[in-house]
Amino acid sequence: MRTMLMALFTTFLSLSPADAAASAGPPMVRIAEIEVDPAHLDAYKAFLAEEQEAAVRLEPGVLMLHSVALADHPNQIRLLEVYADHAAYKAHIASPQFQKYKTSTANMVTALKLVETDPILLCAKAGLAGATPTFACR
Repeated sequence: MRTMLMALFTTFLSLSPADAAASAGPPMVRIAEIEVDPAHLDAYKAFLAEEQEAAVRLEPGVLMLHSVALADHPNQIRLLEVYADHAAYKAHIASPQFQKYKTSTANMVTALKLVETDPILLCAKAGLAGATPTFACR
């Protein structure tokens, strides 16, 4: 898990002002509110983890994907998704890993709400324990 987080932060930190200018627009940030049938929760989490890891590793425009479950309602999942721009998001939903996730979990998801956002400031920190962390905001 730590290796995956370090790779994510390294990708985020490596974005230069030139990279940001080369994108087709501002970063796209979305929040997905998902409710999963409790009988399928473990299987859903496995598909989600596989898709998130592959998307961050393979897709340059996927800057960050975080998933959490509500503490009092573990079958209610929230995803924070950050893409380089809208084109990166469109490429992501067309990707093989996302298509596999969608088809594999279709009968597990009982509710889905996609919340559009306007990013104010996106910041990330990277560093190993004992090392001086680096950070970037975009």
